[in-house]
Amino acid sequence: MAVLFKLDNKTINDIDTTIIYPSSFNYNNDAIYYLNNNCVVITTDRRDYFDISLELYELFNVEYLRTKKDLTKFDELKLNILGSLNSDKKVYVFFNVLTYLDKEFKEKLIRYLKLANKRIINYTTDIEETLLLEYIIVIHDNLVIMEGTKEQVLNEEKILKKLGFNLPFIIELSKGLKLYGLIDKIYFNNEELVSALWK
Repeated sequence: MAVLFKLDNKTINDIDTTIIYPSSFNYNNDAIYYLNNNCVVITTDRRDYFDISLELYELFNVEYLRTKKDLTKFDELKLNILGSLNSDKKVYVFFNVLTYLDKEFKEKLIRYLKLANKRIINYTTDIEETLLLEYIIVIHDNLVIMEGTKEQVLNEEKILKKLGFNLPFIIELSKGLKLYGLIDKIYFNNEELVSALWK
């Protein structure tokens, strides 16, 4: 697998990746600065407004933000993301951002970036977000504890629980339904699970 970049001596492979870590751990400004030389970096604190086309407002179904007077922090976050989408940089890095977006906006954003052939690196403390991308790196105390496809990593329930993470809800539900013989495998998204239950 090709190398995308390195951060804190950890090689990040050229694949959309979720980097999950306990809430007690935060990367410092040096790490963000290092990433910023190579990537578009989106944080909840950073404000980099650019021109946003009418097409983007419509595509993301947020036309109301063009004229809204009192913007919330979440409105500003969406504008910051939309304004970054015309960048020619290949990699988009989100630092605990996606968790604040509604499901529709988040799904459209990931789909948009993938169609534009952009790489997505999502730093998060939310285990549910591990379902969004193909690859997962688990960090604890500045160390990479494990990494692999989401199916490989989320199958290591004992290790994740020891680190303080529960499994995503859909996986917990799948395991329970499988235990009762209602399904025959673990599902990683709602649509596939619902489809299996209605067969």
